[in-house]
Amino acid sequence: MTFKTVPYDHQLKAFERFKDRPYFALFADMGTGKTKMSIDIAAHKFIDGQIEAVLIIAPNHVHEQWLRDEFPKHCPVPYKSFTWSSSLISRKTWARMLKMFIATPVPMLKVLAVNVEAFQSETIVPYVAEFVQTHKTFIVVDEATRIKNKDAKRTKTIHKLEKYGQRAVLTGTPTAKSPFDLWAILEFLHHDYFKCNYFIFQHRYGILMKGVNTNTGAKFNTLIDEKGFAIVLSKINKIKEQRGGQLMPDDFEAIAVMTGTSEKNVRWIEQHPVFTRYKRLDELRDFIRNDVLAIKKEDCLDLPPKVYEYVYVTLSDEQKRVYKNLKQELFAEYDGKEVTVANKVALTTRLMQVIGGFFPYIDTENHFDGKEWVERPVSAGQLIGKTNPKMEALRADLDEVDFDTTKVIVWCHFVAELKYVYAELKATYKCCLYYGGTPDGERKQIIEDFKAGKYDVFIGNTATAGFGLNLQNATLQYYFSNTFRTEDRLQAEDRSHRIGVKQTCVYKDIIVKGTIDEHIYKNIKTGRDLNDYFKSTDLRELLELNEEEVDDVSGE
Repeated sequence: MTFKTVPYDHQLKAFERFKDRPYFALFADMGTGKTKMSIDIAAHKFIDGQIEAVLIIAPNHVHEQWLRDEFPKHCPVPYKSFTWSSSLISRKTWARMLKMFIATPVPMLKVLAVNVEAFQSETIVPYVAEFVQTHKTFIVVDEATRIKNKDAKRTKTIHKLEKYGQRAVLTGTPTAKSPFDLWAILEFLHHDYFKCNYFIFQHRYGILMKGVNTNTGAKFNTLIDEKGFAIVLSKINKIKEQRGGQLMPDDFEAIAVMTGTSEKNVRWIEQHPVFTRYKRLDELRDFIRNDVLAIKKEDCLDLPPKVYEYVYVTLSDEQKRVYKNLKQELFAEYDGKEVTVANKVALTTRLMQVIGGFFPYIDTENHFDGKEWVERPVSAGQLIGKTNPKMEALRADLDEVDFDTTKVIVWCHFVAELKYVYAELKATYKCCLYYGGTPDGERKQIIEDFKAGKYDVFIGNTATAGFGLNLQNATLQYYFSNTFRTEDRLQAEDRSHRIGVKQTCVYKDIIVKGTIDEHIYKNIKTGRDLNDYFKSTDLRELLELNEEEVDDVSGE
C-alpha cells in the first residue's frame, strides 16, 4: 500500500502487525500518532476487501477532528464521511441525510464518526445498528478509557457492537486508575476476552478486603490500602514469631478472618511483603501481549524531555480564615454568604475552590418549570479578598516569558477560575478561552488561531481541551488548579509533548503549601488517580494539616 504520509518506524511496525488482524489494541502514548496508524490500517483493510466502512467512536469534538483534520491528511484511499451531531438529529432533513449516507452504496470507503457520549441515548442506536449490520465495518474506539466503566450505559451499548465487523481500541492511558480498567476495554474486542467475569477478574488480579459503608452498614469488596496491608503483614510476622518462623495452614485462614481478606491474599502478602494493591500483573501483561502493542514516546520519538517545576504561594488572610473554618467546622461564612459541606468529596472540592480564590456558596435563581416560577439552588462563586495569590504568582511568572518564542497554556479546573484568569490576563496578553461553554462553531477557529500564533496564552480546562487537540506550539503549561483524575493531567500534558515539538516542554504547578493542593500534586506525581484516593483515604487524613502548617506557607 502507498501511504499518503510517510510513517515513522513505530507506526510502520503497528501497521505490519495489525493490518490483517480482526481486532487489536494500540496502547500508544499520546503524541505518537495512533490516529494515523489506525487510518493506514483501515485503508489497507479496505483495499484488501476486509472492510467497506469505518465507524469512529471518540470523545465529543475529537470525533469531528478525525474527519476534519486526520482523514484528509492521512487517508490514501477515496472516502465518503459523515459526522454525527446529537443536536441536529432531531431535524428531519439532517436525519434523512444520515439515513441516505448509511443506505446508499458508494465505490469508496465510508466513514461515520460518532462521539462516545451519544451512546448515553437510545437515539443513536438504530443508526449505528444499521451502519454496522449493512457494511463490513472496522470499529475504532478512540480514547478507549471512556468505556472502562463496565456498568455505564454507553459501555454496555458499545459492547453490543463486538459481534460486528473488526474492532480496535486506542488509548494512551489504559490503566491510569488501575489494571481493572482493562477488563471493559478489551472485552469490547471480543466477548469473554479474559475467559472470566469481572468479579473473578478483580479477585485474580487485585488484593481485596472487606469494607463497610458507615451509613448503611453494608459490606463491600475494596482494594486493600496501605494500612490494611500493614495490618495483615503485622499479624503474619507476629504469628511467625510465635511459631518459630513458620505459619501453619490454619493460621492463614485465621488471619484472613481477622483482617477481612481472603486466605489466598494472606499467602500472597506473606510471599510479597512490599505494599501493593495488585498481583499477577506479569501474568496479565503476558495474557494480552498478542493483541496489544504498547508504544512509549521515549522509545520511538526524538522528543525533548518534560521538565516539572512548581511555584509555592501563600493564602491571603481571608482565604486562610475560610479554609480553616471549612476544614475544621465543615462550615464557613464570607461577606454575608455561607457554605456547608457534608461529605469528603464535597469538602475537597470546596477547599480547592477556596485556594483558587473563590468562596463557593449556594445561591438561588428563579426558574420557570412550565407552570410557575420557582426558586432553585445554583452553585455560585465570589472572589475572596482583593488579591489572589495564585494569580499574582502566574502574572509574575508570565512577565518572564518571551512570547516571540514561547506560547503558553493555563489549565484551570473550575469555570469560575477560567473566566477569572481570562478576564485578568486578556488586557495584557493575547488570550483565548476554551472550555465547555465555548460555542461549537468557534472552537475550530480558536485552535487554528492559537496554532498560527495569533494568541499568546490558551486558557482551558482539561475536560474540554485536554483530549484530542494538537498544541505542539505551546511548550510552557501552567496548572492554576488540577482535576481529581491523573488521566486528565496526563492527557493535558501531552497536548504539547507530541510529534512535531522541538523545544523542551515545561509544566509548572501553582501550589498553596499546607493545603489540599499538596495532596493533589502528590497523587498526580505518583500517577495515582484521585478517584481512588477518595475511596481509600480517611476523612481524618484529609483534615490532618494543623493550623501551624497552614500558617507556614512562605514557600521557603
